[in-house]
Amino acid sequence: MTGTEETENNTCMLYEAANQTPVYEAYQKLCKFRGNCDIDYVDFEQKYYRFYHGNSESEATKSSSSKTFSDLPIDILKLVIDDLVLADKLSLRKVSKSIRSVVDGHKFESRFVYIYLEANVSSIDLGENDIDYYGENGESSYKIMTMDSDGYTRKYKVKPRIIEEEHWESMIRDLSTIFGIPNWKFDQIFWFFDADVDDDKLTPPDIRQKQIQSIENMLKTTPLRVRNMSIFSKEPTTTMAILPNLIPGSLEHLGLDNVGAKLKEIVELEQWKGLKSASVDTVPDSFSIEHFFHLESFTIYQIRISEDRLVKIRDILFKSTNFSRCTLTFKSEDNVNIDENREWISTLRELIIAVNRVMGAHPEYNADTRCYSIPDSDEHFFVCSSEHHDSLELKIKRVKNGQEDIENSFEEY
Repeated sequence: MTGTEETENNTCMLYEAANQTPVYEAYQKLCKFRGNCDIDYVDFEQKYYRFYHGNSESEATKSSSSKTFSDLPIDILKLVIDDLVLADKLSLRKVSKSIRSVVDGHKFESRFVYIYLEANVSSIDLGENDIDYYGENGESSYKIMTMDSDGYTRKYKVKPRIIEEEHWESMIRDLSTIFGIPNWKFDQIFWFFDADVDDDKLTPPDIRQKQIQSIENMLKTTPLRVRNMSIFSKEPTTTMAILPNLIPGSLEHLGLDNVGAKLKEIVELEQWKGLKSASVDTVPDSFSIEHFFHLESFTIYQIRISEDRLVKIRDILFKSTNFSRCTLTFKSEDNVNIDENREWISTLRELIIAVNRVMGAHPEYNADTRCYSIPDSDEHFFVCSSEHHDSLELKIKRVKNGQEDIENSFEEY
């Protein structure tokens, strides 16, 4: 960086610090001003906090005669890092460049990451330890949970948050750090936006939009690589803020809730086209079910079953060499499922008749065994129609000829 660039950066930081701009927002503004994201966030954050607290000197005073934590042997540092919870690792990496390189170089893997955003609290949950970010009654704090050595007892401690900002801003800033460390691996990520929250406690719409925009900006600067992801949100735009910023080809399974008409945009993304499996809560009537046919498996929790869709399953899906299984569910009490004669398919008997009529138009289908033989193969599709409480289900699975207990094989769904 040239002297002029550094001076300009310092000027920008001083201006934003004087206006008490949240640190991550100030970082995003500087990146936008520079036209790139090459600015080291840790260096930026350290300097910005000095400016924020009124110290405009370019370097902090350091005693050359005293030993510091950074002077410990690398092997000792790694042992210390092993015992740290997530919140402490995030704090430790802010100490210095050398410490950050040790923390970031340390391999960290978590099978699950649960991310929660509600009106007064946000959380990052890794199963055995999590961080809750509170912002209520004028108090800003962290609540950190860890598991005791017995593997059952939970321990909690509360720490104040130094920087005055919204709880979700602190959480998203930490997410940016977590997702940006190459050696930190996550297999499955679950996003929950006001999940199971009463209507009178929902996040205000203007705040929710700010959160979604901040997450989108974060992921644009820190593209995410993950194998399995699910998004639960009452706001349909949430998925389109997250999904396009995943590294194409990395995502294998996607779970979606309340996407509505946005599903038509989602299926055009490279991230959707590269999936192996998906689960979706509702498919609109006008939606083309063929957008699921490249998948190995899929589940739809509410979909109108019509003879037109059954024909497409028979003539298109059954020709796919990748397809393995699917489950289609619809509430029978809704009377919303129609056959080619515009009559309701509202009972199990009507569903079985419709399936047998469509599948039975081809000689490969045996209505007695409910098996549809795959030509030039030792496999067939087992087509199972069933009823559970107020819902009807159509399950289809590729099966080896002669396989026993076919219906039991659906228990894994």
